[in-house]
Amino acid sequence: MTNVVLIGLLVILVVLLVLRQNQARVRREREREERRARTDQMLARSLLGEDRAERHTRGGPVFGSWPTTYPTQRKTTTRAGAAARQPVDIDTLLGGEPESVAEHARHQLSRPTTLLSGLTGDSTLPHAGGPAASPLSLLDGRLDVSLDALVVAWFAARGYLVSPAPESARPIRLLLTHSDDRERSYAFFFDRGRLNAQRATAMLAKARELGMNRLLVAAEHGADAAVSSGKLRDVLVMDWVALDHELKKIDFRIAAKLVAIARTRRGLLGLE
Repeated sequence: MTNVVLIGLLVILVVLLVLRQNQARVRREREREERRARTDQMLARSLLGEDRAERHTRGGPVFGSWPTTYPTQRKTTTRAGAAARQPVDIDTLLGGEPESVAEHARHQLSRPTTLLSGLTGDSTLPHAGGPAASPLSLLDGRLDVSLDALVVAWFAARGYLVSPAPESARPIRLLLTHSDDRERSYAFFFDRGRLNAQRATAMLAKARELGMNRLLVAAEHGADAAVSSGKLRDVLVMDWVALDHELKKIDFRIAAKLVAIARTRRGLLGLE
């Protein structure tokens, strides 16, 4: 009799454990969907001008109204020999924006990427006492977007053509070459951890074997201070802090479009 009771209790415990795990999974999925819905609503409000705070520019397409496909892009060939495409058309991105806003964004996006601050080994946490976050801050957890896709979208908006890297080059996924200057070229990969100097050195060597002049890394948790040394000056690391800093240099309705592209078009960006 005792054994029957124990077995019954064990079965009940197992059932309760399974139910609890299922409930936790359903809750996580629901929270993920709610987070994505909040992101969509926030981007929509930003593009409609409802969350613009002290900014007063008007015009531009509402969220989701820009074309689902871009006009046929000019094709080129990188030094690695792969056909390239430009997944973000700058004229489409800036279309409908006030002239002053569009020109400012165009100026910022035309700056050479060698002038980007990148990382200096700083923490990826927001600095206390810094400027107030814009509605599109990447640091407050509201934007459900992957870092690698956003970095690629950001560079494509700067005029870089995107092509896949050879399978043998992994973890390098993409080759980025500027449409107007083939000497401005990067091999790109995503580091889910914190980039160290040893790995950066090895990947830079692999990038140069592919014919790329520099290495671009989207680093989820930043990079060690040694990565910013003079020996690795051809390595550009973008983490959440660095990219947030760059996006805040342009009007946030344009930044919102880039976030939306990065969220919904990983295939177009060459990341699927």
